[in-house]
Amino acid sequence: MANIKRLGAMLAEMDADWAVLTGADSVCFATGHVVPIEIGQSPFSGGPTVAFVGRDGSAGVVCPNTDGGQGGDYEEIAYAGFANAVTDQVGNYRASVSELITRIGLSGSVAIETSSFPRALSDLLPDDMRPMDVPLARLRAVKNEDEVTHMAFAAKVAAAGQNEARRLSVPGACEMDNFGRIRSKMEVMSNARCALAGEYITGVDRTSQLGLPISDRIIEAGDPVVCDLAPRVAGYWGDSCSAFVVGGEPTAEYERMYDAAKNTLELAIAELRPGLRVCDFDAKLRAHMKGLGYEYPHHSGHGIGTSVHEFPRLVPDETALFEENMFIMVEPGSYVRGLGGLRCEFMLRVTATGAEVTAPFEMTCK
Repeated sequence: MANIKRLGAMLAEMDADWAVLTGADSVCFATGHVVPIEIGQSPFSGGPTVAFVGRDGSAGVVCPNTDGGQGGDYEEIAYAGFANAVTDQVGNYRASVSELITRIGLSGSVAIETSSFPRALSDLLPDDMRPMDVPLARLRAVKNEDEVTHMAFAAKVAAAGQNEARRLSVPGACEMDNFGRIRSKMEVMSNARCALAGEYITGVDRTSQLGLPISDRIIEAGDPVVCDLAPRVAGYWGDSCSAFVVGGEPTAEYERMYDAAKNTLELAIAELRPGLRVCDFDAKLRAHMKGLGYEYPHHSGHGIGTSVHEFPRLVPDETALFEENMFIMVEPGSYVRGLGGLRCEFMLRVTATGAEVTAPFEMTCK
């Protein structure tokens, strides 16, 4: 309910009457309704789950019957998407949206998410539509009290996965088999299936490259490991990354590279605070890492919440200010052919005076 009120205030600033939320992550942010995403959009849906939020605090959700009845504080219509008969899912979706529009009395101007708004809704809504992508992203970046609790638990689940990864990473184990066991550990802790982003990559050559898929590679003694785990727990994402050497015997050169990334992460924890410009924070981290002899080719980090990557991105040209109760992933790393790659990443919560690690886990290369 807190975010419905916050959305109402945002609409007032935009001089809009209603928000039409069609991104799964935005629906969850606004109403708490969790849209299943494990296989993409449900095959039993006629369109994306949609949430309507009015400036006066009214709210409603249209979803397929496969994920209705979650008990949220909003008007709900769960239409027939799954049935033991030929089903006009698109027709049922549109009819249910029309019915909900009538029930909640939607009229006037509407703010939409241009990145996810479907053509199927365009003729059902008032002509006065305006984009809200940027103000919505900024609103979502600052978490309310309930969201802080969700984020803390998601971070703990990710941390448990990291501890399991370190335990399982032994000579003779298989990347793919380990990754399945790591995922199982996080799902048991969550008591639910978790959508999962990230990677579990081993070996000098593979860890020195970005974006490689998990494989059936057999782990050898002395292999570097990059384990990046981001589970979605009850609609909110945790994230984390660790790097270490199987057998705990890194080369002196690898250890220097690791220490540079870890030291840069420690600098981030010490420097992050409300009112600091993102670009200044990013520049300080990059300069510090470069002063230690290493660089990373990607962003310094990102926000996180009901999306695994949220505003703000920690990049050189982002001038936004950090605010209290933003959750920020900071991920300095290095990738060197013939040596391996690594990344050190904790989830940080911006506090009133600085920052704190949400859920720590072992961060050593040995």
